[in-house]
Amino acid sequence: MTDTARTAHSLGSHLIPLRRNWGWLMGAGIILILLGMVGLVATFLFSIASVLSFGAMMLVGGGVLLVDSFRREGWKSRILMLLVAILYILTGAVVFYNPISAVAALTLLAGSALIAVGILRIVMAFQLRPADVWVWVLISGLLSLVLGALIVAQWPMSATWVLGTFLAIELIFQGWSYVMLAQAVRSTFDGVKPRPAPVQAPPAANPPASPPAA
Repeated sequence: MTDTARTAHSLGSHLIPLRRNWGWLMGAGIILILLGMVGLVATFLFSIASVLSFGAMMLVGGGVLLVDSFRREGWKSRILMLLVAILYILTGAVVFYNPISAVAALTLLAGSALIAVGILRIVMAFQLRPADVWVWVLISGLLSLVLGALIVAQWPMSATWVLGTFLAIELIFQGWSYVMLAQAVRSTFDGVKPRPAPVQAPPAANPPASPPAA
């Protein structure tokens, strides 16, 4: 057996637990895809859900930073971390208090960020112009710029669909990657069996002692 075949056999043996659980991976991917398709219809509800998730993360992060601020040495570092923790907690509380306003604010922030990223990618594309990939970077920058401009131009009406659409598309792509991974694991390692444990030879028996000479 060659080194390549031995390595592939060993890799397949180690991935057998993943091969056995490919069905769970496939099921999770299908569920995520279905949730994403529902999200494309109920974009406003998914926008609210994404904002509430953001608020929950801010509250948890603020609590962690608040605990960490009391473990800091030096009053300057402690006060700075305490202020950051309070900002996180207040942001999370405002999100839960008025999620609709939070959706509008985050939508405007997302549109502005897309415009900024689009401009940076366009500038980067012209810097990479001798290379073959500059066209794709330019196209990506133009798409980001146009999408961000549309979101900002339609704001605040765009707040009813932007965040929910982004979350739904993310769920669909994540679910599709799970499905592809499950199929790849099932087909690649189909029929691979664990390597048998090496058989140890029994210990050699001690030779009989020779009788003493007369």
